Amino acid sequence: MFTLNYALKGKKVLVTGATGFIGGRLAQRLAVEEKAVVTGLGRQLDKVPFLAEAGVQLKQADMRDTAVLRQLLAGQEIVFHAAALRLQSQPSAAEAEAVNVQAVGNLVRLAAETGARRVIHISSINAYGPPTRDLIDETYPLNPDQRDFYGRTKAQAEQVARTAAAETGIELVIVRPGMVYGPRSESWSTRIVETLRQGIPVIFGEGDGYAYPTFIDNLVDGLLLTAVRPEAAGEAFNFVDEPVTWRQFFGYYAEMSGEKARQIPLWAAHVLAFASEKLRLSLPLTRERLKFYVRRTVFPITKAETLLGYRPRVGIDDGMEQAEVWLREAGFLNRRT
Repeated sequence: MFTLNYALKGKKVLVTGATGFIGGRLAQRLAVEEKAVVTGLGRQLDKVPFLAEAGVQLKQADMRDTAVLRQLLAGQEIVFHAAALRLQSQPSAAEAEAVNVQAVGNLVRLAAETGARRVIHISSINAYGPPTRDLIDETYPLNPDQRDFYGRTKAQAEQVARTAAAETGIELVIVRPGMVYGPRSESWSTRIVETLRQGIPVIFGEGDGYAYPTFIDNLVDGLLLTAVRPEAAGEAFNFVDEPVTWRQFFGYYAEMSGEKARQIPLWAAHVLAFASEKLRLSLPLTRERLKFYVRRTVFPITKAETLLGYRPRVGIDDGMEQAEVWLREAGFLNRRT
């Protein structure tokens, strides 16, 4: 088991997005394993009874409510920002801008005003935009003008966060994970099972481009390190596990669910992505995202290894086994539509 030897014991830590996948697991481990005094913010508090059981103080909050945030941030020493709107929630452009970008800069400033020492902002490798080369480290420029709203707002959020940190002097750390999967994951676990069950194609061409999975506890290990390592201040870090091909990645879910991972030619995928954009079909495939599927891009974690002493401890086989156990317990692998 990974531990910081209670370096965060008794520390007051606030986690935004605690009712979500990443924020929920982070808040749970902070409270149970690290013995921190954790406040978790979210919108649907009834989704995470396990956090209340773990001793996390849950508070309902909207990231756009400055008055409430200022009150809840008072006295906090470390702030983890995991809250964000995703494509599946179908936000308007204005809502995405307000929550994913403007609220981030506001949070950093409020944290500084109320005396917090450090903010850890959870971004995404999507902030880099569609890959144009096969190795992307933290020096690669972000793409705040990409079409994909999630990647675009993540890149813009990093910019406003850095501006706010520079103006206030608070320590800021930016974390860029890959496809975070594991128990309780919707985007990269439950939704994949449902997609396979519906017969929707998931492998385009040969499926030999690289996926970029990050097991949830590997990510949380890295997040905990960024909270305590002095060297992390002012830095950004990739957190991505060893690459696997898309065929291998979806193959794990196909095997555990007994479904087939459907495949279509690459030309057909391009047509489907174009149609999805032009006709607003709300499919998870776009022309920009298709670029992620065809390249063998890696996002090295050398910087995290060197500065933080980070090592991903859960491999893909073990991670998928843990995901399967949870999916079965939660009934997702027994469900029929």
